[in-house]
Amino acid sequence: MESPKIPQNEESRLQALREYHILDTLPEERFDRLTRLAQQIFNVDIALVSLIDADRQWFKSKQGLDACETDREISFCGHAILERDIFHIPNALNDPRFADNPLVTGAPNIRFYAGAPLRPDGENSVGTLCIIDSNARMLSIKEQRILRDLADSVEREIAQLQQNYQHQALLALTQISSLLDPDYAQLLSKGLSIAQEFLGMSQALINRMRDQQLETLICTGTPCGKLQSHKSRSPVFDPSCQSLRPFYIENDQLSLIPDLKKSPYADIGNQSPLKIGSYIGVPIKFRGEAYGNLVFISQEARVPNYFSKVEIEFIQLFSEWVHSKIHEWELDQSLKLQQNLAKAISHAQERFIHGQDQSKGFQGLLHDILALGDCQFGFIGEILEDKSGDPFVKTFAIETIQSGATVDITAPNVDELGQKTERLNEDKFAQRIEQKIDIKPQNDIFTAAIRSNSVVIDNAVSDRKAFANFVPHDLEIHNFLAIPIHYNDQRIAMIGLANRPFGFQDSFIQFLDPILLTIGQLVQANRVQVQHTESERRLADIIKGTNIGTWEWNVQTGESSFNQRWAEIIGYSIEELSPTDISTWTRFAHPDDLKKSSELLQKHFDGELDYYEAINRMRHKDGHWVWILDRGCLVSRTADGKPLMMSGSHADISKQKEADAKLAKAYDLLEQSNTIARIGTWEIDLQSSTLQWSKVTKEIYEVPDDFVCTIHQTAQFYPNEKDQHTIQQLIQRAINQGISFDTELSILTYHKKERWVRIVGMSKFHDDVCERVYGTIQDISERKRVERMKDEFISTVSHELRTPLTSISGSLGLMVNGVMGAIPDKISSMLQIAYKNSQRLSFLINDLLDMEKILAGKLSFAMETQALAPLLQNAVESNLGAGIERMISIAIDNPHQEIRIHIDTQRLQQVLSNVISNAIKYSPNHGHIQITVSRQDKQVRITVRDQGPGIPLAFQTQIFKKFAQADSSDTRQRGGTGLGLAISKELIEAMHGKLSFSSVYGEGASFYIDLPIQET
Repeated sequence: MESPKIPQNEESRLQALREYHILDTLPEERFDRLTRLAQQIFNVDIALVSLIDADRQWFKSKQGLDACETDREISFCGHAILERDIFHIPNALNDPRFADNPLVTGAPNIRFYAGAPLRPDGENSVGTLCIIDSNARMLSIKEQRILRDLADSVEREIAQLQQNYQHQALLALTQISSLLDPDYAQLLSKGLSIAQEFLGMSQALINRMRDQQLETLICTGTPCGKLQSHKSRSPVFDPSCQSLRPFYIENDQLSLIPDLKKSPYADIGNQSPLKIGSYIGVPIKFRGEAYGNLVFISQEARVPNYFSKVEIEFIQLFSEWVHSKIHEWELDQSLKLQQNLAKAISHAQERFIHGQDQSKGFQGLLHDILALGDCQFGFIGEILEDKSGDPFVKTFAIETIQSGATVDITAPNVDELGQKTERLNEDKFAQRIEQKIDIKPQNDIFTAAIRSNSVVIDNAVSDRKAFANFVPHDLEIHNFLAIPIHYNDQRIAMIGLANRPFGFQDSFIQFLDPILLTIGQLVQANRVQVQHTESERRLADIIKGTNIGTWEWNVQTGESSFNQRWAEIIGYSIEELSPTDISTWTRFAHPDDLKKSSELLQKHFDGELDYYEAINRMRHKDGHWVWILDRGCLVSRTADGKPLMMSGSHADISKQKEADAKLAKAYDLLEQSNTIARIGTWEIDLQSSTLQWSKVTKEIYEVPDDFVCTIHQTAQFYPNEKDQHTIQQLIQRAINQGISFDTELSILTYHKKERWVRIVGMSKFHDDVCERVYGTIQDISERKRVERMKDEFISTVSHELRTPLTSISGSLGLMVNGVMGAIPDKISSMLQIAYKNSQRLSFLINDLLDMEKILAGKLSFAMETQALAPLLQNAVESNLGAGIERMISIAIDNPHQEIRIHIDTQRLQQVLSNVISNAIKYSPNHGHIQITVSRQDKQVRITVRDQGPGIPLAFQTQIFKKFAQADSSDTRQRGGTGLGLAISKELIEAMHGKLSFSSVYGEGASFYIDLPIQET
């Protein structure tokens, strides 16, 4: 017995087989129908669709056989895939390769075998459609053609499987990209679920690595049920996920493990409570730094044992979407934290201004800080000295957040905090501090914090006894932060925070800087109030330092009073505005904001809003608009319940608005960039005439980090004047007409290195005026290098093959035409096939050489003026023979004898022949091809219309590209190199014409050749 040889392209063949996603799938009627038909047509025992895997043959469809697969070593189909045509064994007992094969000597007792190789991609043989019988027999030529036709149908079905799977991937990605949800956790969870379902994995996670531990941000799948209900941006520390740390630490790129037991991580799988059978891991980065990873897990090993190209591309594209959403999420969280920080400061100032009990103001502020920092315990206190000069803390506020409590930092009602938090005895706390004044700092971290003039951080508290008397007995302190608070370079207060997930870092302390400044101001203000002397003046100075103006308003009479800061915000002194009433505000307010403010005031008066809050614009003395955060609260009502006195504050938030605008612009740039695969970004600000480059853009141009490029200096990076003109023209069109562009150009970097880049640009308009042009730049040098190598390789091979192939084809032609004498029928049939294939190869090489000349600009044209009608008649006569066998007719309608054109006769005949021969190939038997000539102003249009199946919509954008073919499986019947239309388009355009088409799938196609008319 002879085992089948391994094809030279085995690796690519197996990869192609896997891409169809067909192995180990359930039976399907569309394949069974074809095997049943084959069994009935040929009256055989067995008909199979057999696919040759690495070490087995597996049957997608089987008739007359119970087995699902056999070893490749004994397979007939393993031999068949090595052949180009049908592999035919009339009697296996007479063939030494199979006479002792167990499938011949035993069941199913094979005598006859015929297998047609299956090449759905036109290149790689992945299996066969085979027929088997226990009786010896010989297939006729007609029967072999029938078997080949059935195999072609199987090929199309297999190709359709891949297209269906690609379509499923596209649908899943489209569904993911169209997801909308303001809650990023829910948005990512939805996208993760769709991706998990497509990939067929049982569990999916998005993890973040912090402090050497993985926290789970998002988790989907059955094992994650307890995490799915988690609120947005509340990470979960799941001990079982720590088993994934080795994957995260050791892999900084895409990891695909179809079977963990057969990988270097087998031990991890055995120890992990997650029961990992297969694994997909993608690292996530944020601002260039390691952030976490995207993980898909299945409890079972993957069957089949690989990930297809479609799945890998899906994972890569989905991970890009996850990256972008994580980036947006982090930016959104940063913005919200900043907004909440501003609200916390504003609430504290508001409580301090209007509250009689200042402790409630500090208590509310502490509550907000704990919420912002996700801390469990904290206090705010004033640092004082006793008579001996030793420091101690007098607390303003102390609070412990109950485990699992919901914290709302925007809650305005401080009294409600008692329902959500556990209060401690502040007197006992203060007493505890006073008793520990003499304890050495190294023995008591808390005392050390009081005595120190710098920040104290302990992320691994060991001496928990130091907190025993001022925290609940069941609360253990794991980490602690103490920050001294200064006012006018004097330490006046301290804030202490404890039990923050993952501890305290410098970034968190920097984040708290604005609120620390506010605490210092409020503590100092509190001191001023306690001292009584000059209290009003000092309080006003502190409030002024917080950039807040105050107002009071008698709602019934309209009388109003404002402080000096209120007037200064809009550029006036209070004297310039006197006398003041409610009209003082309305005449400076933006007209568009008055209606909104009136509505909010009415809701506050009606009790629908606890307080009035609005963002308004007020006209500054010098003419510009100032953004104001306007807050107020009704203080009293008349005896009959009407609103009477109201007081409030004005805060200048113009800088915050500017920051918001910049952030919005960043969001816009991010959103636009997400539609393309971007590397670097650039922006031209037309108002300031400046050019901004991102860090990656500077790396592409190889300029220093501090390099500042002007708009006019960019020309120095384009050595080709044509490229300079192109980019300048594209940018000007974007500015003038708002036309986006996408182009590929050659640049010369700062270090004189030549690179190819893809530049995408778009414009932003306001009131019909372009404000900026921005976009992305991508280094495509490697892609251009590969394309150049490919073109050079094709050119070299074509030139080397042309001479020997001419000799081979000529010799075969002589033999086929009987010059060498009579040839036996069997040999004659083989010679005919060889001769036709040599001619097809000659056509391919000629097309390749023509395309090379066109691309290199070396194709010469002998232009002359000729009458059009004879040229058309000659083209038709030259192609009549190709349609005679199938009874296809060709007719010219209205040839316009008078029209003359200036063309290269040979090249035009080449184009006409290509278009007409294509129409013949795709026309049905007994079909008709209509050639019509019409005159349009100074041009003539030649229309070639067929009655074929038409051009699929998905292929229409590719039709003029090199090697493009609508159905690769069909090339065996219809032939073609995929170069004809690409060459024809270049030839027609070189003769100042145009080649185009129109088609409705299923209703034929029309090709149009437009040429200028030569006037006499």
